[in-house]
Amino acid sequence: MKKPVYISVDVGATNIKMLAAEFDGQRIKCTDSFQTADPPAVKNGHEYVNTDRILSVIREGILKFRESSLPVSLGIDTFGNGYGITDKRGMLTEEPHFYRDGRIDHIREHIHRYYTDRQLYDMTGNFPIKTRGLFHLYQDVIEKSDGIRFGEHLLPLPSLLEYMITGETGSERTMASVLYMLDRNGENWNFELFRQIGIPDRLFLPLQDPGIIRGKIAEKFSGTDRIAGIPVVCVAGHDTESALIAAPGLDRNSAFISLGTSFIFGARTDAPVINDKSYVNGFKNMRGAFGTFSLCRDFPGFWILERCMEQWRKEIPSLDYEGVSRAVKAAGHEKAFIDIGDDRFRVSEGNILEVIRDYCLESGQKPPEGIPETAASLFGSYARYLKKCMEELQQVTGVKYRKLIAVNGGVRNRLLMQMFADTLKIPVVAGSPYASALGNLLIQIYASGEISSEKDISEIAGSSTEPVIYES
Repeated sequence: MKKPVYISVDVGATNIKMLAAEFDGQRIKCTDSFQTADPPAVKNGHEYVNTDRILSVIREGILKFRESSLPVSLGIDTFGNGYGITDKRGMLTEEPHFYRDGRIDHIREHIHRYYTDRQLYDMTGNFPIKTRGLFHLYQDVIEKSDGIRFGEHLLPLPSLLEYMITGETGSERTMASVLYMLDRNGENWNFELFRQIGIPDRLFLPLQDPGIIRGKIAEKFSGTDRIAGIPVVCVAGHDTESALIAAPGLDRNSAFISLGTSFIFGARTDAPVINDKSYVNGFKNMRGAFGTFSLCRDFPGFWILERCMEQWRKEIPSLDYEGVSRAVKAAGHEKAFIDIGDDRFRVSEGNILEVIRDYCLESGQKPPEGIPETAASLFGSYARYLKKCMEELQQVTGVKYRKLIAVNGGVRNRLLMQMFADTLKIPVVAGSPYASALGNLLIQIYASGEISSEKDISEIAGSSTEPVIYES
């Protein structure tokens, strides 16, 4: 007899992960998984989110799980950027631009005609970073895109995928927040800002919180009655917020870091923190599920390492993460410090090894040579940059954080986890490498009525995770 399962879809910036999981009333157990690469589509020198491929992968994954189980529902979370605009016919006006696409290289200079960075910060609660959705949308205004001229609905990426699967529209709050499109309290769309820079009000649907049923899989998407009719739940669409729902032991005395293509570091707060210190130190305020808030900052994470590995694999095709970690151990310590928060490391253009070399020369350092030196410099820079961020966070909040909760794929890198613990001088609690998927599943179970409160969610997250603790 086939058992009921919940299905999570976690769309990262470089891959798509799908999990099928059973729930026994106390813990979640993964029964099957499916993963594939998800590179952006490239056309005419620009990068786009490949929605056709994502939808094809989702369909393939559901059908795979359906062979051995009975899907209860489906939930989708994605990397923290991306949106699509549909017209009156319900069709995309154009494929969504990938957030690292170079179209926004000089966008902050353009928006400064209306607002300084500090004014934007006071209005949104978010430190201006050019890759955010708000700036891509302003680039649409500058280009007089079809979305601005003829668009009917702006849909954040998870909501867009839900719409393409169910035919039902909506806008989920956590993803709208990370796009920098909400007001400073995270309560509503930032219409004052939109109107000033030429973004039409008509694009924006009422905001919705995680935990509702978006709709059911439509036959138009499914192509078969085998999966048509499965409910699609609006989960916490931002993958980091989804991961924090599943973070083991996360409380007001703990900082967190989500380790993926980007690293997102911060702490839960009782309300948005918007002041001189938070601005100077580049922190942003993100709205989470159940009325929560996070004060955090993001910086290029394994995005840099992956781009380095693309170059190294031209000479060593079999190179993997374990091989890189062995190279780091062989090098001993970093040869140069790389400011991984520098904007040049946020975009796709250029040979990353040359970018690192140029950065070192400009900063008066000898560039690292070869895989061991470069990898050691990168790992050491991750740890040193994290320490800097921790010191700045503690200055802003006045809280001395006693531990760091780490979640998502990077927790598998034992060497890096130990480097974090040794550098921060506090324990690092490594949670699930699939934390985004686990948080996604938890919201689905909540929407089903099998669990009824945020406390239940926290308890089940704890019982479904086997954390590893790294002591300094």
